Amino acid sequence: MANVTFDIMWREAMMELLDQLEAENPEDTNLAPKDLSEWACIYIRYIQILRKLETAYDQMVHPQKRIDMRKALEACIGRTIEIRHWMVKLNRGLDFVSLDDILVDLKLSPEVLEIAVPKYFIEDRAKELDDRDKFLEALVEKYNVKPAQPSPIMKIGAPLPEDEAVLIIQRNERGRQGRERTRLVSIVKKQRQIEDRRSRMGVPLTHEEAARRIQAAIRGFIWRRRIREVSDQELMFIGMKPKPRDMKKDPRIGEAKNLMRRKRIQLEHTREYDEAIVTLKQKVRELEGQDMRETIQDKVNSWFVENRNIETGEYPDFPEKDDGGSKTILNPPLPTIASLLEETKDPKSKKADDKKDAKGKKGEVQEEVKEEKITSVFVPSMESSVHEFVAKWQDRDETDNFFQKYDQELVKDELRPIVFEEIRQQVDEEMRVLLQNLKDMVEAERAAKLGKKGKKKKGKKKGKKGKKEKKGKKKKDPTADRSIESLFAELVSNGILVPCPHVHVRDYLGSTSYMQATLEKANVIPDPSMSQIRQALTEYAILPLGSQYIHERAPYVKSMLLYGAEKTGKSLLTHAVANLSGANLFNLSPRNTDGKYPGKNVNMMIHMVFKVARTMAPSVIYIDEAEKVFLSDKKKLKEFGSQEPYSRIKKELLKECKGMGPGERVMVIGNSREPFMCAKKDEKAFMGFWSKHIFLPAPDYASRKVIWPGLFERHGGKLGSNFDLSTLSHITEGYTSGQLDMVVHSMLTKRRLDRLKYTAIDIPEIIQWLCKIEPMSKEQDEMLRKWMDKTPAMAVVKGGAKPTTAKGGKDKKGAKKGK
Repeated sequence: MANVTFDIMWREAMMELLDQLEAENPEDTNLAPKDLSEWACIYIRYIQILRKLETAYDQMVHPQKRIDMRKALEACIGRTIEIRHWMVKLNRGLDFVSLDDILVDLKLSPEVLEIAVPKYFIEDRAKELDDRDKFLEALVEKYNVKPAQPSPIMKIGAPLPEDEAVLIIQRNERGRQGRERTRLVSIVKKQRQIEDRRSRMGVPLTHEEAARRIQAAIRGFIWRRRIREVSDQELMFIGMKPKPRDMKKDPRIGEAKNLMRRKRIQLEHTREYDEAIVTLKQKVRELEGQDMRETIQDKVNSWFVENRNIETGEYPDFPEKDDGGSKTILNPPLPTIASLLEETKDPKSKKADDKKDAKGKKGEVQEEVKEEKITSVFVPSMESSVHEFVAKWQDRDETDNFFQKYDQELVKDELRPIVFEEIRQQVDEEMRVLLQNLKDMVEAERAAKLGKKGKKKKGKKKGKKGKKEKKGKKKKDPTADRSIESLFAELVSNGILVPCPHVHVRDYLGSTSYMQATLEKANVIPDPSMSQIRQALTEYAILPLGSQYIHERAPYVKSMLLYGAEKTGKSLLTHAVANLSGANLFNLSPRNTDGKYPGKNVNMMIHMVFKVARTMAPSVIYIDEAEKVFLSDKKKLKEFGSQEPYSRIKKELLKECKGMGPGERVMVIGNSREPFMCAKKDEKAFMGFWSKHIFLPAPDYASRKVIWPGLFERHGGKLGSNFDLSTLSHITEGYTSGQLDMVVHSMLTKRRLDRLKYTAIDIPEIIQWLCKIEPMSKEQDEMLRKWMDKTPAMAVVKGGAKPTTAKGGKDKKGAKKGK
């Protein structure tokens, strides 16, 4: 696609963004969105705009356009996350909002809700991530760290006794020999048929005549092919026929080549732009720097004269650096109407108004809660992005910029404020020296008139330091004398910092659910669909971790629990979060850390993990079997047969997580297949630790119809067009996605893949492997759902109880406190 395609896409997205801002804040406040359905429509529109901006930003080659587009893209991502959290609040605190009816009304497919993960999360840090991976691989090889175990493969049947195995081999060999004899007999039969046909046609050809005829046919074929190739080349040369391209054979190959070419052009244009900034900055300084300097000096000099005390002749103090220096002189702040009214107001009336406000506030507390509105820190950023686009790019003539390189005039406009600020700081230093000299002269003249020696007045000490406020004692850093590289290497050697598998969130196969809205109308809370789980992981974890700007401003989620039966995709999603956000992966699972850092050294381990995680952010701290960390029952802990109690990291983990905040880009993700093991006080602490609780159920019928073909394609196979996929999806109800993956992986051996050309896969063959696995038990599913009913959001919906906060307390508004 051409550059103009993505330019048009960007323009459309910015205009749609402007429409969205107007829809959110209309002139008539009665038209503002209020209920969940209205916010859901806005949310869907933001996702569509986000997809357009992400595609345009990924393919745009103009460096300055990409900078402005990046601002709009990140603001749109942040606003989407904000609306998602607001919708959850309107949805009684439930994380999964059913949008089936709204999609039908808007005539949109469910694929619209799939949020695109921006590629620049990885591409902008490609060199950094590549160096990190090489360093990590070198350390893994140096310390001989055991890699993660691959997914297990099933084997049908136990080893056979020797006599039975010999009989089976003999039987197979006899069958092979019989098939071979049959093949030879068929060849002989065909040869006899050919000879009989020749004898019926008349006198058989001699060997020489047969060879001559064969040679004539081959030579004719070769020359016809040569003539066809020459004629095609002539037509291509004169432009009457297009050149053959790989794109005609496989469009994906041509698309990949085009993408690589545009990425190469992007890098070239960005490099040229960075080089131009240095040269053009010096040029602006040479051509316009002197005029800027004179302008600043004139204004400062006039300020000296205007503010000089006529009676004493003293000059005013120059503003300090912390106060902005000459900025207050060049651009004095204008008085606001409110400040003018406050100055003219009678102090008695002020006190009366304050009392009225205090009385009114008590009675309006409930109304404020009812009229609570969504607040945003990203709307001003979106507005400024739209205004900047309209002012800079909407009507810009780019007919002379066919290759979409940087614009010199725009670069100069961006550099002028920077050069002006640098010159202003230099002039400030000069003016401070000049002002001090003038003050010394005035003091000397005054002393001479009085007939005394000019004694300098003791000037006010700049920035007197008051008494230091007593602060809490800072926690000592036990690793202050060690470098991050050494801590990184130690964690790798102990298998705590591990390489992250290259998986994507779309590898968690499954479709959306088409009955959620219907079930909610019947007062049934449906299970989240696989599509909704992918969407939640993207918005709660991947997007905030991938961008520092978004993480600092978006609603904060510091920890997340993924719970469900075995092999429901919990580890896959955790790895996808780390991979797509370019994060380091720390494995603090109890089984992984068992026997490492024994005794009190566990505090050092947790300290090192969080120190490296914060310093080398983004980072994901992964805890498998997280429920065992919060167990306090010593009898249960002994049953696991570990060297160290699994709950030994709990105390220090809680301390470190308590100190985490927005901007640090560290997330704790726990996986649990038996969260119901925590009971009583353990349950309260375990449930309150996590900001979000995401339930991963077994796939439903619609998801299984997507999972089966996807798994066969992933492992190199393919289901035929006449395969009865509906029946297979029905009979595999209750199986988890990981179990289905194990079946396909075990079945598609190298030999079976070679035989796919001759023998297609059928349902009996799949059932033969499927029978070796037991589906998820109903008892375990019921226990998981009972525990799910106790989570904060479900407790409010089902039992009317107030949700438990992170500290185990109650939130006054009945909503879960953010962490």
